[in-house]
Amino acid sequence: MTRDIPFYSNNEDPDVVRLFVIRHGQTEHNVQKILQGHLDTDLNHVGLEQAEKLGQYLKERHINFDSVASSDLKRCMQTIKAILEQMDQEPPVKYYKELRERCMGVIEGMHIREAESYADKHGKGSFRDFGEKADEFLERLTGGLKSIVENAAESGQVKNMAIVSHGGAIRTLLRWLHYEEHNAHNIIVFNTSVTIIDYIKRTGQFIVRRVGNTQHLGDGEFVVSDLRLR
Repeated sequence: MTRDIPFYSNNEDPDVVRLFVIRHGQTEHNVQKILQGHLDTDLNHVGLEQAEKLGQYLKERHINFDSVASSDLKRCMQTIKAILEQMDQEPPVKYYKELRERCMGVIEGMHIREAESYADKHGKGSFRDFGEKADEFLERLTGGLKSIVENAAESGQVKNMAIVSHGGAIRTLLRWLHYEEHNAHNIIVFNTSVTIIDYIKRTGQFIVRRVGNTQHLGDGEFVVSDLRLR
C-alpha cells in the first residue's frame, strides 16, 4: 500500500479528465485460482464488502463521478453498483465489452495447475498462449479506452470518470502508458484497488498519477497469493 497523495481528489481542471480506474471486487474464481477471462462470474461476499468500503472511502473524500464506463461482465457491473450505492450518486453508467479482461479461450474455467498441464500437453510454452492474442487484446482495450475518454472529453461535461475493469486489463494499460515507477509486468492490482490516470485534453496525453490504492481496505499491503494470477 502506498501513502495517500493530493491526486486522490476531484479534478477541477477543465483541460483534464481524471480517470479513477477500479478493478472489480473479489470472486470465488479469484480465491480458487480459476482462470476467468470472459467467464461471467459474480462477486462473492468479500468482493461486495470491498466495493462497499471503496464507496464509503470515496464518499468521505468527496469524490464525485460525472460518468462511469465499466466492463460489461457481472463482476464489474456489481462492483460499480455497490460503490455508487455507498456514494449516494447516480452518474450515467455505460458498459463496454472493450473493457473486458483478455479472453483465455479453451482454458477459461480451469484451475491454474490444470491450465499449465493442458498447455504442456498441447506443446505450448505457457497457458497464456491460449485465447485472445496479446496484440489483439491491446488494440481492443486501448482503442476502446481512447474512444470512451475522447468522447467524454469532447462532451465538456466530464472532469472525473470511473473506469471499472479487470486486473490483467489494468496492468496492460499501465504497460501501454510506459509506467515505470515499478516494473509494470510485476504490478499487482488488488481487487477494488484504484489507479488514477489524468487525460490531458489539449495534448491527448495520459499521465499515471497513482497505482493500486487499497487504503479503503485498511492497513497493510494487499497482495495476490499466486503471482501467476496477478
